[in-house]
Amino acid sequence: MTISALLIRYLVFLLITCSITANASVVMTNTRVIYPSDAQERTIQLTNNDDFPNVVQVWTDINNSDSTPDNADGPFLALPSIFRIEPKRGQMVRLVYTGTELPKDRESVFYLNFLQIPPLSKSNAGQNQMLVMLKNRVKIFYRPIDIESNSIDVSKKINFDIKYDEMGISLVVENNSPFFASFVNAKIISGKQELLAKIDMVEPKAKKVVNIKNQQFVITAPTKIEYTLVDDYGGFINGEFILNVK
Repeated sequence: MTISALLIRYLVFLLITCSITANASVVMTNTRVIYPSDAQERTIQLTNNDDFPNVVQVWTDINNSDSTPDNADGPFLALPSIFRIEPKRGQMVRLVYTGTELPKDRESVFYLNFLQIPPLSKSNAGQNQMLVMLKNRVKIFYRPIDIESNSIDVSKKINFDIKYDEMGISLVVENNSPFFASFVNAKIISGKQELLAKIDMVEPKAKKVVNIKNQQFVITAPTKIEYTLVDDYGGFINGEFILNVK
């Protein structure tokens, strides 16, 4: 058998990694990590729900959804960074902040990645196999202890406005709190009209403009914004904002 034939025989196809937690069998207990600025470390819990062992690799990045362990630039040290989890067992991972001083009046956000690598099937040894690696990605919120307000009050610090342009309307979201506002959904309701707006996340003490290409939507009084935020524990907080329509 030639060398090229051997390579083809034992070729393993690496699928593009996925960031969908629902498809992964190695999961994290929480949906986000809150890291207080005075903490020496923060511990996360990973659990392997499979009937077979998985190898897991952990790293952090600043803001790169395509990051890998080789180009990881997040200011956190994960201990251990690579390990094996037995079936139906768990693994604790320590996160230690190693970066420089950050703003004290607002949160900073980073990203935690953990890659699940399943074993090759021994029963199919000698055959072509497809190895599917699943990548999960969650947010790390670095929270200064100098912030006096409570994150549960974020919804009270959010304002909305609507601007018109040639393409339709734009929803202006203003987050006056020192915390990140993570939106699940948002809906503009004007009379019997409803229009969804995809906001995602708004930085602390910042504005975000969401362009909505809909020229048929007409703003009339009364108009309100109904929205849902995610809290520190992955729960939902519903809010409502009444627009001052002139």
